[in-house]
Amino acid sequence: MREPLSQQAQRAIRQYIVDHRLGPGDTLPSEGELSALLDMGKTSVREGVRALQSLGLVEVRHGTGLFVSEFSFDPILDQLPYRLLTDDAPLRDVLQVRRALEEGLIEQAAARLSAQDLDELDVLVQRMRSEAVDGVVPAMIDRAFHQGVFRCLGNPLVLQMIDIFWTIFDRATADVRSLHVHHTAEDHAAIVDAIRSGDTAAMRAAVVDHFADIQHNVGSLSARPRGATTIDS
Repeated sequence: MREPLSQQAQRAIRQYIVDHRLGPGDTLPSEGELSALLDMGKTSVREGVRALQSLGLVEVRHGTGLFVSEFSFDPILDQLPYRLLTDDAPLRDVLQVRRALEEGLIEQAAARLSAQDLDELDVLVQRMRSEAVDGVVPAMIDRAFHQGVFRCLGNPLVLQMIDIFWTIFDRATADVRSLHVHHTAEDHAAIVDAIRSGDTAAMRAAVVDHFADIQHNVGSLSARPRGATTIDS
């Protein structure tokens, strides 16, 4: 089967970016100029540009022109398969990857976290305890905690990866409620305590225990109607 012209245009524009070593914020030729440079029809180029824009690779600034976009996972999140919202199997897959990421990096993070960092994590745990409603911890506090643990690594990609897994999990479970969410604050407190102890085995165990609780809730979804329970991560 012949590749649609719009997809050919996407591929050609991406190759143009690579060949000319363009980076985020760099200017691209106009659609008309790309049409001539790539020897492709204007309609195909326009459709290709729109597709790349939806993927977050190209930015269209009206009245200014076309630019290479800054990297972001947002377009990926916006185009998550609907299956993720209706089937708990993808949630288990996402959870497995996120657990492996945090468990694998906890030792490195612990070596870099300062006393002030740990105090800030304590504050977040206290907020979880005090601001929980019917045992449900506010999502943004939970998110801030996980970002706070690994921010010290100075690796933006790690934070983005953690955030994308958190966001997928949060979006996919936005219409359910957790049976064991009241354990969340204490699970996080255990992680901080383990980091302070300097015991790497305890750190990994605390992370594993935290995700085991979430895994239990994910496993319960298939047996419960939608809208019955919220899962914090």
